[in-house]
Amino acid sequence: MQQNIVEISLTYGGLALGVALVAVMAWIERRPRKTLEPSLVPTTPLMFLGAFICLVAVVHIVNSFGIHTGKRWDM
Repeated sequence: MQQNIVEISLTYGGLALGVALVAVMAWIERRPRKTLEPSLVPTTPLMFLGAFICLVAVVHIVNSFGIHTGKRWDM
């Protein structure tokens, strides 16, 4: 039981990290520009990375509650 608590805590932490990454990158993209120099932070790939982390975390949470996702190979 202790392993499940740690596993779910890490999954929720990953979900929070992914949401925070998407939110920060969206905030950086929407700031008004003062100069025409390109940003040193590649916001779009990092935003997609955050969304991917969120997707994997949500699928893991759903699977841990017993709902089967994905293709079944035992048929």
